[in-house]
Amino acid sequence: MRGSGIVKNILLYSGVMKIFHKFSIKNCVAILRYHSICNPEESFYAFPSICIRPDVFEDQINYLSKNFNIISLDVFIETLKNKQDLPHKALILTFDDGYEDNYYAYKILNKYNVTGTFYIAAECVDNFSTLWLFEVFFLINNTSADSLKINFKNTSVEFQLKSPDNKKKCIRKIVEIIKSNDLATREIIREQLHHLLKDVNNFQAMSKKVMLTWEQVREMKNNGMTIGGHTMTHINLPNAKAEDARQEIIDCKELIENKIGSKVNHFSYPNGGNYDYYNDSIKQMVIDAGFLTSTTSNNGMADLLSDPFELNRIRVTSNLAEIIYQIKVEPFMDRLQGKFNS
Repeated sequence: MRGSGIVKNILLYSGVMKIFHKFSIKNCVAILRYHSICNPEESFYAFPSICIRPDVFEDQINYLSKNFNIISLDVFIETLKNKQDLPHKALILTFDDGYEDNYYAYKILNKYNVTGTFYIAAECVDNFSTLWLFEVFFLINNTSADSLKINFKNTSVEFQLKSPDNKKKCIRKIVEIIKSNDLATREIIREQLHHLLKDVNNFQAMSKKVMLTWEQVREMKNNGMTIGGHTMTHINLPNAKAEDARQEIIDCKELIENKIGSKVNHFSYPNGGNYDYYNDSIKQMVIDAGFLTSTTSNNGMADLLSDPFELNRIRVTSNLAEIIYQIKVEPFMDRLQGKFNS
């Protein structure tokens, strides 16, 4: 990301960044990518890197609601379809996974009279199925075991767990292994984690506090929020068997529609970042399932020339200046270099 945090703060809070509003690129939209709205130091379920503190989140929404035109994905896709102009300074708020703390986010959005899209791992809602990312994070962080040995596909990997740093490295590696393999391998690893780390005796009780309930999801939808799909179990689609990937996409859409009583048009590919998390084959599965858009974790703005099934988003941080810099300054610099579509 270009520019230091100090420079970005100076640009925002000195008022200099407002100058870039005059040079806003026409017909582009910033799609922000949130995950968990919680205190990273206190969270027992979400990786600190995806957490935004509730007070920081409200400050961000307060600012964004006053300085941008916050629209829904439905408005964006209608604009694309009808070849109309987007509102000036258009912005879309999205939330991945379906953590229970997203209910707080919805309350804040309502307070500021704005809307957002909440992509949910459908089978994990109401904690019917445990979100595997939480499972890895919680079990390893809370075990008293000194070591852990995982076996999969004729491979053994052993980890030391004697320090918090050891545990962080173990969590990162197991997440990498799961994302790099198919659904069957994920389930084998999950089973081993529960067997080998059975000293964590409060897992069941804590797992019930992680995800949204269907009652909450319906309330959010009935009060102006958009509910989107994020697969059934947060599977890494390209590394799954084709039939598993297809069913995770189709079943996700059908289950959400059945639970909320309305059509689900929008999808988000899970497991972004440095992993291969979508490709042309997966994109076609999303299209065939009947979705109208899908968002990625690719960083950048979207515009009227964007592929609606490969929409860029901007990853949020706790620093508002970082977010505004990505929305206002980086596109301007890209335009100067001839990189921007519009």
